[in-house]
Amino acid sequence: MREAFVRRRIFVVVLTLVLALGGVAAPWAARPAAAADAAVVFAALDILKDQHFTGPDPVRLLAAAAEGLRQALTQERIAAPPPTLTATTESGAREEFQRLFDQAVAAAQGRLNETQLQYAAATAMADSLDDSHTAFLTPEQWSEVQRELSNQASFSGIGIRLLTRGGQFYALNVFPGTPAARSGLRDLDRIVAVDGQSTQGMTAQDVSRRIRGPQGTPVAVTVQRAGQPAPLAFTITREPILVPAVDSRMLDGRTGYIQVFHLGGGSAGQFRRALQDLQGQGMRALVLDLRGNSGGLVSETVGVASALLPAGLPVMFRENRRRRLADVTGGGPLLAPAIPLVALTDEGTASGGEVIAAAVQEYQRGTLVGTRTAGALLAGLYVALPGGAAIAVAVERVTTGKGVVVEKTGVQPDVEVELTTEDLERGVDAQFQRALQQLMQRVLAPAA
Repeated sequence: MREAFVRRRIFVVVLTLVLALGGVAAPWAARPAAAADAAVVFAALDILKDQHFTGPDPVRLLAAAAEGLRQALTQERIAAPPPTLTATTESGAREEFQRLFDQAVAAAQGRLNETQLQYAAATAMADSLDDSHTAFLTPEQWSEVQRELSNQASFSGIGIRLLTRGGQFYALNVFPGTPAARSGLRDLDRIVAVDGQSTQGMTAQDVSRRIRGPQGTPVAVTVQRAGQPAPLAFTITREPILVPAVDSRMLDGRTGYIQVFHLGGGSAGQFRRALQDLQGQGMRALVLDLRGNSGGLVSETVGVASALLPAGLPVMFRENRRRRLADVTGGGPLLAPAIPLVALTDEGTASGGEVIAAAVQEYQRGTLVGTRTAGALLAGLYVALPGGAAIAVAVERVTTGKGVVVEKTGVQPDVEVELTTEDLERGVDAQFQRALQQLMQRVLAPAA
């Protein structure tokens, strides 16, 4: 499974519906008793063939799956079967792939088991479609996605969101109420060591894995903080971390700030309550932080947009092989039209996050500040597979409310501001500061 896809779902989820396989027998279920178990691969094939919005050729999909087998064996230095299929029909390709799979299992001689080979083939098959919302999920990844979809996303750690810049790792967000926050970690602290081991040369996944661990166990985190001459050491006890959907606060008595981390179940309701609370405190301007927001449920995405925009405006169009649907705002905006809005975006703003950003821009409700978004805007569903795995499949092509294609291109902000390593080392969130400047220029400057 592509690492970028995994990272998106660790923290937030994409526009999605959820579907589970029922008890109806599928074509892949009938196979010779002596054949190796390739049920996961054939189940994934049927789903991609029937559900993917492009209507992919099953022969090409099986050819990609065969290539995945070859690569898995090659990585283990095992003699590999032929990398391509010769069959030209679906039925012939199924039979040929089963033979290749049997050969792969025999060649592996226990160094790779049937499950590992199935996962390698299914991953290659999904990845061959080369879109942002199609990927194979292991049972562990599928369990985590299910928690995220129900807004029960949790893991055992300290409660930070990592940002990587120039080979360095920063705590971009320290989630409120978490062990990290209680221990004194701050946003933009640079993580220089975990349990005494330097993070130099690590990947973001390495750092994250080292920080996470069993509940109740300690982890030593060393950070360099802007303005401090020496690193600061913290020993933090890991706890189950529930990634919040929304964080909000009043910045200076007149400027509100809401960060929407993801769009899982209930997030739109939380967003609306945050808006009402800030307006009740006399908010005169709003910073909406969509950085790192990789989306969530269609209904929650539309719900957030509906709190910002007048009713009846399309915020996206979804199109598959049979129909085209418009998702429109409803209920009227909660944010008073006189309150100016600046929304922050970055390369982690994807899917539903991009829908909201594009709607703010297209309907001239506010100004976008930051960097171009991820360009990962399709609608997908998850389908459970035999053995506890699942497959995410893009089922609909999605455009913005004005019909703009964002997949692979992203949404360009009105004011482009990079968050550089130099900024981070100084402890400055340049994107956030520019957002405040934009608001000051519009309404917050004192009258002459």
